[in-house]
Amino acid sequence: MPPAKNLKVLTQDTYMGVMFSIPAGLGVRCDFCHNMEDRASDEKPQKVTARKMMAMVKNINDTQFNGEQKVTCYTCHHGEQKPAAPPAGRGPGGPGPGGPPPAGGPGR
Repeated sequence: MPPAKNLKVLTQDTYMGVMFSIPAGLGVRCDFCHNMEDRASDEKPQKVTARKMMAMVKNINDTQFNGEQKVTCYTCHHGEQKPAAPPAGRGPGGPGPGGPPPAGGPGR
């Protein structure tokens, strides 16, 4: 396989593994981000967004986990194009991740 062109976050050594993990992480095929006639093209906004997300994931793994791959696309996306919304916090938005407080308890 010829070397990849236009790599800005990934490297020649890492890009194939990452590309093959995208369908599981986001539930999309190559043509979601890539122009299949010119895969190096940045014409699709999804590719630009994916690159930003890959840089974010790399930064998290590098700074929080000593370079070990603990966070991946799947961590937030769970096989979906858009990650699920975070749980609502206490107050007007909802009860928060711990559920509603007991009747007569704090927050009521």
